[in-house]
Amino acid sequence: MGIEGEGNYRGKAAINVVDPSLKGQGRKVANNNPTPFAKVDSIGTRPFIRRLANGIVNKDRNGVIVSRMYRMSGPAWNVLYNNKIWKMPDHSHLGRMTYGKVGNLDVYFGEWADVKAGAGAGTVGTNTSVFYNGTGKTTRMPTSGKATYAVKGINNYVNQNSPIMIGTLTADFGAKKLNGTIAKTGLSVAINNATINTAQASFDGAAKANGVIGKTHGNFYGNNAAALAGVADFNNPKLNTAFGGTRR
Repeated sequence: MGIEGEGNYRGKAAINVVDPSLKGQGRKVANNNPTPFAKVDSIGTRPFIRRLANGIVNKDRNGVIVSRMYRMSGPAWNVLYNNKIWKMPDHSHLGRMTYGKVGNLDVYFGEWADVKAGAGAGTVGTNTSVFYNGTGKTTRMPTSGKATYAVKGINNYVNQNSPIMIGTLTADFGAKKLNGTIAKTGLSVAINNATINTAQASFDGAAKANGVIGKTHGNFYGNNAAALAGVADFNNPKLNTAFGGTRR
């Protein structure tokens, strides 16, 4: 996770996907370059790109971007600009990235999976990890009262329009506790009395998925803790979940 340092997306939340086995490849491959979520988001919503990249980079009806980078290679990805052909770096070694956006904020949550280059669109992959990142963490956290957040979660989101997790989380700012549940068919993830750190605009504590104990952590974003995002991690990676939502 990081922040874009230059260009039109300077200062925006970004992600680095790195394949350490591909060193010294220069511009031939995309590797270890911060990519702003907002940039990928714009690609996935452009009508022309949606037709060109159908099944590879698209935003689905859940508002989730599924980016099958493992299928992004070859001359089909070359771009004509100013009467010159620009060769798109090979992305096929970078797996699949799936993520959602929290409201209108520069805050994102999702998962990454290691999928073999050229694999079929529905390939699950291995070594799945969940993440969140954003800019604009809350600088003045509430110290009293409660807030309820409408939350969505991503877990093993392989194909477009996969089942998305839905639920609510309640922050008690006076007691400094976060509780709630997000669920889909076959999986329920509960956050149990996670501790809210007002100085850091963060939370961490226990999570439970289908009876399995794990951990959760995340942050609050926007004015007056308008939104939150985080992850829940378990020893069984199939249960790992990323989530985010806005205050009701």
